[in-house]
Amino acid sequence: MKITVPLKELNKKMTSISTIVPSKTTMPVLGTVLIGAAKDGISLSATDLDVSVTSRIEGEVGEEGTIAAPARKLAEISKSLSGDKVDIETDGEKVKVQCGKARFVINGRYSADFPQLPKQESKAVFNVSKELLSTMISKTSYAVSTDISRPALCGVLWEVDRQGLSMVATDGHRLAKVESNVSIEGVNKTEVIVPIKALSALKTFSEDSKEIEIGLGENSIRFNLYGNLVYSRLLEGPFPNYKKVIPTSNEKELVVSKSLLSEATKRVSILSDALTHQVIFSLAKDKLTLNVVTQELGEATEEIEASYNDDPMDIGYNANYIMDVLKTIDTDDIVFMLDRPDNAGLIRPSSESGDMKHICIIMPLRLS
Repeated sequence: MKITVPLKELNKKMTSISTIVPSKTTMPVLGTVLIGAAKDGISLSATDLDVSVTSRIEGEVGEEGTIAAPARKLAEISKSLSGDKVDIETDGEKVKVQCGKARFVINGRYSADFPQLPKQESKAVFNVSKELLSTMISKTSYAVSTDISRPALCGVLWEVDRQGLSMVATDGHRLAKVESNVSIEGVNKTEVIVPIKALSALKTFSEDSKEIEIGLGENSIRFNLYGNLVYSRLLEGPFPNYKKVIPTSNEKELVVSKSLLSEATKRVSILSDALTHQVIFSLAKDKLTLNVVTQELGEATEEIEASYNDDPMDIGYNANYIMDVLKTIDTDDIVFMLDRPDNAGLIRPSSESGDMKHICIIMPLRLS
């Protein structure tokens, strides 16, 4: 194999590809990137056996072939180089990289050692704008669980039908849901759980795309990004019946400035408990007071203006959870719909934008 590729393009592609490569694995070949050169162009592929990516790259093919090269080392090398073009050629299992007067010889692997890249028989194929998909992922992915003993919670639930697309994520302490009534043709009602790593890869590789083609298979999902192909296995369910935990009788309304609440929460949480990060919301008529009391560190208080006309109440929340929610809401003001101090609070934007609905739920902490 012998190819010449633009350095800037190689650096960008290898930085993205490296996010797929597992940092620790019992299969060393998973730490490589498969470089393919053929008449129809040059491709870079990586997989961790759950998520796979193939990305096309511009360049000239002098000699066709394939080789598996150490992904992170090739990424480091490309990042360190200066110049316009990089020459890559193989000699058996050796990978020769040259740019200007810099020359590297890397120990690679024959492509036969690389896992076979998956192919999908799609049951349904539809298109969604990149902007919409990226927004929906950003508004839900923060609530995905990291507890591998509950694998169904380690991804985002997608509910797809002809009337639209909704995404839901929860870790048992908080929940985020966003739904859009975008028209989706030719898709029967379907629910799938997409791993968070696949959604991160989608955002990484969709940078230059305006529209994304999505294919749903029996146990897989595929994203065609017009130059990049992301494939992922789906997580096995069932996903919890999240509708049961969405409050329907919360009638106490608190309206507060997002920026004021964000800055105040950030300040008082400096002295919060390192484990619970508890901040107490003290609600009174037309004001909200944030309190933190930690035996080892001290206490902090800040009062901000708010719209509230119900009974006074104290509620404890994890400050980090509050900050995560605030980052996903686009309006200047946010609305808390509350019930009792020990019941879940529902948080939403002060107004809905376009065809999208967005809610967040946070479980309160026991007041210490």
